[in-house]
Amino acid sequence: MALAVSALLSVAACGSSDAKGDKAAEKDGAKSSAPAASGTAKSSVTEAQLKAALLTEKDVPAGWKADPSIGGGLTFGKATKPECQKLMELMQSEPAPMGAAARQTSNFEYGMQQVFGFDGDKAAGFLKGFEATLAQCATFTVDMEGEKYPAAVKPLTVDKAGDEAHGYELVLDMGPIKMGLHNYVVRKGSALSTLSTKGKQPVGIPEADFKTVTATVAKKLDQAIKG
Repeated sequence: MALAVSALLSVAACGSSDAKGDKAAEKDGAKSSAPAASGTAKSSVTEAQLKAALLTEKDVPAGWKADPSIGGGLTFGKATKPECQKLMELMQSEPAPMGAAARQTSNFEYGMQQVFGFDGDKAAGFLKGFEATLAQCATFTVDMEGEKYPAAVKPLTVDKAGDEAHGYELVLDMGPIKMGLHNYVVRKGSALSTLSTKGKQPVGIPEADFKTVTATVAKKLDQAIKG
């Protein structure tokens, strides 16, 4: 199976329900920094602010566990509809969303968080018309190294947060395997914080976990930008 598909399977792999009983380690979530775009773009957000917005194991439910192996250059393929590509970019660690100048990541067995810094109003520009994009991308096709898979998207209801917040479920149908990722993005000024977690599949995270963690993502971004 193609590397891209394997990477997706790694992120969305089914977790055991026993994992909830595991004791969360005291170390922080794995973090990495990488330039998010080529060229001379500069972020209006400092690296310290991006790092402050990252989740740690102290911020997530027991059983999530930091997993540095997830964060290395994940790609989920390319949308055949250009307008749907931003939905893919928000889920993957390379390439970063168009126009972002800086990135920090925190990776867990149950999900991947990324925080992006943009210059000026480019963060707002990236999310402009996002709800319309979700409607346009209700169905599309994803190309993973020549293999094409149907994808379906539907909006998820999320609480108001930051300057704007959006949620969506993306389901990829890869033959015998159909898996979904629940995705969240919140913007505060020139920064975006995103979270991609396991959704509909044999074992996904509880809905309460998604609501709890996304609320924390938004809170940490708000505090980091204010700080």
